[in-house]
Amino acid sequence: MNTNDIRQHLLAEATWVNPERTVDTVKAGDPTREVKTVGVGWYASIYDLRAAAQLGCDLFITHEPTFWRHDADEDVRRSTAPHEAKAAFLDESGLVVLRCHDAWDNWPKIGIRDSWADWLGLGEPVALSDHPWHAAYAIEPQPLREFARYVAGKIAPLGEDSVQVLGDPERVVSRPAVGVGCGGPDKDMVEQGADVLIVCYDGAAYWHTRERLVELGAAVITVEHGTSEMPGMMNLAKYLEQTFGQLTVHYLDKHPRTWTVRADE
Repeated sequence: MNTNDIRQHLLAEATWVNPERTVDTVKAGDPTREVKTVGVGWYASIYDLRAAAQLGCDLFITHEPTFWRHDADEDVRRSTAPHEAKAAFLDESGLVVLRCHDAWDNWPKIGIRDSWADWLGLGEPVALSDHPWHAAYAIEPQPLREFARYVAGKIAPLGEDSVQVLGDPERVVSRPAVGVGCGGPDKDMVEQGADVLIVCYDGAAYWHTRERLVELGAAVITVEHGTSEMPGMMNLAKYLEQTFGQLTVHYLDKHPRTWTVRADE
């Protein structure tokens, strides 16, 4: 088995992805090299790549870019820092890097959105967007402050120590909505009854998105991009292990995390 075999399997199952126009391509290394041990993580940080090499991985599968560009071709700045150091490490280690983004975002039940909702304990969707990224869920009515505290507790094991919230803390909410990473949720979920949207900083700039959603009538809870997508990558690691029994698969999450400081601390 090699990286090309794994990539072809994922794209063959992901019928919603155009294989000719996807970012799910090999970013480094020889894709024909035999693969026995795989590392899987949300982001191909140098820390994750080093950890993968130390574990004897032949392949690292990342959800986000390796060289800080979303395009399929990430080669533009590999001769500059810090791109050069990462490229040199990959060349020296022989580690292959494959991106699995377009396929895994919408994978049913265990892909990015559904894994995130499951991690939060939201149950089955009660409303879906026209595209496959957004969904709303039903919870027991509760003050926004309490639901935000609940979300903060759920993400603590993922390495994020807090959430930011927009909205009246005493407002009662009962229809949270989530999406896929940078892609929402947005106005479409508010129109379907969502009253609190869980978004990520990367895709929800303050005036462009979050404040606008508040004026639409929704409360907003914001987390880091990786926080919302790590549960999905955990499930990708499990999927590969179950699908390809001959592979040893390691889930890795060594990318840097944000941490917060309050003025009264």
